[in-house]
Amino acid sequence: MTSDSENVNIVDDEDNIPDRETCQKLVEQFAEVTGTDEACGQFYLQDRNWNLERSVNAFFEARSGGGVKVLTDGSEPELVVTFDSKMVSMLEKQKVSLVPPSTFKLLTWNIDGIEEHNLKKRTKAVKKIIEMENPDVVFLQELVPQTYSYLEEHLPQYMFVSSGLENYFNATLLRRTTIYFDGHNLTYYPNTRMGRSLLAIEAHIGDLKLYLLNTHLESTAEFAEPRMDQLRSCFSALTKNKPDATSILGGDLNLRDKEVTQVGLPEGVHDMWETCGSRKECKYTWDTLRNTNKEMGGKFKPRMRFDRVYLHQPKPAKVEPKHFGLVGIEKISCTQSFPSDHWGLVVYFEILRNGSAPQRNLNTASTSKQ
Repeated sequence: MTSDSENVNIVDDEDNIPDRETCQKLVEQFAEVTGTDEACGQFYLQDRNWNLERSVNAFFEARSGGGVKVLTDGSEPELVVTFDSKMVSMLEKQKVSLVPPSTFKLLTWNIDGIEEHNLKKRTKAVKKIIEMENPDVVFLQELVPQTYSYLEEHLPQYMFVSSGLENYFNATLLRRTTIYFDGHNLTYYPNTRMGRSLLAIEAHIGDLKLYLLNTHLESTAEFAEPRMDQLRSCFSALTKNKPDATSILGGDLNLRDKEVTQVGLPEGVHDMWETCGSRKECKYTWDTLRNTNKEMGGKFKPRMRFDRVYLHQPKPAKVEPKHFGLVGIEKISCTQSFPSDHWGLVVYFEILRNGSAPQRNLNTASTSKQ
């Protein structure tokens, strides 16, 4: 414990307290690095003479080991209920910096949790791919309670926000060291027969404000009309958010091209597959010609672009899409199964600083791995 004389020295040393503007910047930096909020930052910083390094170290020290811990490096002993140590060990592998990243990556994937065949192995493969890709934002659809529990336990470097925990549902994951949660909203479609909803997340990466819309629209050809109504609701949410936020809509939209044509793409909304070059090898996301998880009788093998990502930006633009690709395209070792009957989509974005304009033709998209 800290001695009384040390307490007096810290309390009386008011000359070292920064001015209000500097304190506010330190609080904001603490929140960025730790993925917490300004109240938590003020709590740690005030008790450590506004030393950012000591405060951040104390925060992560408090969360190592789990259980209850007494911190003694501040002006008074503090009793802290700490997090599970597994989260800390994963966070230690992440690069923590006060400088916001210049790029970010989004992954969206229907992981077919309602299909029980090889579910455990397939879920493990999904987890491994997320770890390998290390996206900043993950949209998942068709989670079930057991897949959600497994992924939440084994991906502690992500914050999970779900649309439910029963039957099957969606979840959005935010990487704790790069993107920070500001709020969320869940809207169930009034015409849904399948429990479908729109999960909206407000978040930020440095100065970049994001509005992240994860959804799973009504399935099958016979539900085209309610699906198009749901798409209209999604486009409305995508385009009518805060004018300074970059909005991204993604998920298993179950769309046919003619349905998008009938609804109409709103002004300023861009399809990321098209924007990044319309590469043919990345077109179909539910592809029974290549993906054998769903056995289809007869010679006809449907190939559909069910999964999509749409972007709407403020002016001037804040991000530039750089690359669009697929994940989950290899069979799981020692099985005849792919991780899902859908391919996952991954989109890379560059964050534009100081209103800088895109520098290239997006049709010459990155040729990195599919």
